[in-house]
Amino acid sequence: MIKEILEELASSVVQHSPYRRVLVSFYDQAITPAPDSTAHVLDFATEGLTSNDQRTIRLFIASGGIIRGDKYRPSFRISNSYYIPAGSVPFSVAPRIPSRRRFISPHSWRAGDILLIPCRLNDGIIGQVSVDDPRDGGRPTPSKLRELENLTSVAAIALVEAQQRENMIERHKLFSFLTDNAMTGVLIVQQRRVRYANDRALALFGYERDELFAMEPWWQLFSPDDRIALRKGDENPSPGDLETRGIRGDGGTIWLHLQSLAMDYEGAPALMLNILDISERVHTEKLLREKAFRDPLTDLYNRHYFDESIQRELKRSQRYKRPFTIMMTDLTNFKRVNDQLGHQEGDRILRNVARLVQEQVRESDWVIRYGGDEFLIILPETGVQVEALAERLRRIVSEWSSANVPEVRIGIDIGWATWTSDKDFSLTRLLKIADSNMYAEKEKR
Repeated sequence: MIKEILEELASSVVQHSPYRRVLVSFYDQAITPAPDSTAHVLDFATEGLTSNDQRTIRLFIASGGIIRGDKYRPSFRISNSYYIPAGSVPFSVAPRIPSRRRFISPHSWRAGDILLIPCRLNDGIIGQVSVDDPRDGGRPTPSKLRELENLTSVAAIALVEAQQRENMIERHKLFSFLTDNAMTGVLIVQQRRVRYANDRALALFGYERDELFAMEPWWQLFSPDDRIALRKGDENPSPGDLETRGIRGDGGTIWLHLQSLAMDYEGAPALMLNILDISERVHTEKLLREKAFRDPLTDLYNRHYFDESIQRELKRSQRYKRPFTIMMTDLTNFKRVNDQLGHQEGDRILRNVARLVQEQVRESDWVIRYGGDEFLIILPETGVQVEALAERLRRIVSEWSSANVPEVRIGIDIGWATWTSDKDFSLTRLLKIADSNMYAEKEKR
């Protein structure tokens, strides 16, 4: 686009002005009329120059194409242009391609003269039209320059707009290349809709592109727990990070890490989401947490889990004024098992008792291996019905022992303590009461 505008400008100058040789240049940045202000020539177009002249220009650009602002001196200024007589051309003016034409009149244009019409934008110069070889042989005057300056001013606006469009196209090409080849999913969301999705994002969510673009609002793609935060990001785009669950087109879920970046997309504020599938990492972390909280022999929760979680459960009961019971148990004659039958048999018994206990409680209850042959059973929202559970546990352990360990009579001693809103015991107090009740039962044997 820039090249076409430069060529059109060069052609128009030759057609609508007396000058037969034209060099139009466009700079990489605006300069000012100052010695230390510099730019590089990005592109050019010519009219009336020979192939050798054009080769000279290309070599100049290839070697850096540095343009300096000191040629735009007040002493050279005519109207909004600069006429530099042959004997006064600054050394910094390059490339120099003087006309081969000979001018006879002493007050006419001379072969080494230069006329520069800057392409101005605001207070800067973004390019120039350099002309010589006037048909009438005359020097420039403000009235002769007016039409040429107007043409250059219009061209300057067109050049800036073309550069902005070309930059946008290049950025879009680069963006598309990077996102289409990215290992992560990329979505651009704007005003409740998905505006862009790369192939990786489509694969993560299991949608076709047109299905994703038709979805409104776009935050349906994510867990309901995080939709408020995502909606705020759509209304007021701002950078941030979030771990959430994505909801696939087939109804499945995946764990995702979202990195959001505020941006302009097609002239309006938008949010770019960089999406990484972390399902495997989350699964691994869950397994590691489970392993840290699980007893390796019985696969029950361990004492560490109890210490981490029990205060939270107690506070919940206190908040909602619901009963909460801690049941403490240990096995009778378990030492005799280890002494007479060995530790491997003791381990087998512990695994089976753990299984039996786990089968008798609700999903909301926890069974903890507290240490050795001691187990804790945490019973949220349980009070008077604890006795029935205790009786079932005594019976099933006794029955299993009779059938599987005839050499030693295994039983289970049980004690418990219940927190209620009218007996606001501390955790330490509850454990002490449960332990005392268990040993009281043991003493009865």
